Amino acid sequence: MRIENPFIRFLFVGVINTVVGYTLFIICRWIGMPRAWAVLTSTVLGVTFNYHSTGKIVFQNKGYNVIVQFFVVYGIMYVINLLELHLLDISGLYEWIISLDGKHLNIVESFSLNHDKVGDAIGQLIVVLPNAIMTFLLNRTFVFRKNKA
Repeated sequence: MRIENPFIRFLFVGVINTVVGYTLFIICRWIGMPRAWAVLTSTVLGVTFNYHSTGKIVFQNKGYNVIVQFFVVYGIMYVINLLELHLLDISGLYEWIISLDGKHLNIVESFSLNHDKVGDAIGQLIVVLPNAIMTFLLNRTFVFRKNKA
């Protein structure tokens, strides 16, 4: 069964790409990388994986003719992602979410987890869907656009 709608295919492929990128990000943060390096590392490794899955499955592009534009889109998304995480961090939202589990169920405290790392994990979950939509629109508009003859 083939899914005809490219956005639905993008969402399907995006789930796989997101799991890969999010896992890479979490691993990078947990091994001690600063936020900017963790986002950069997971973005670069994730983009390499995403180019093949998105290009082939979503936009039926099997070549490397638009790889530079693809990386530019993800470069833009890298900057947006850093800005989002920074704004979420200074907003106080992380601390509020972390405190929701109550005094007796404070998971962050009971496992001695780093608040910044937990906050970044929460932040990435918050921005993943809006970023997926922006990425699809940028890819469709600037990378895998169909030339109308």
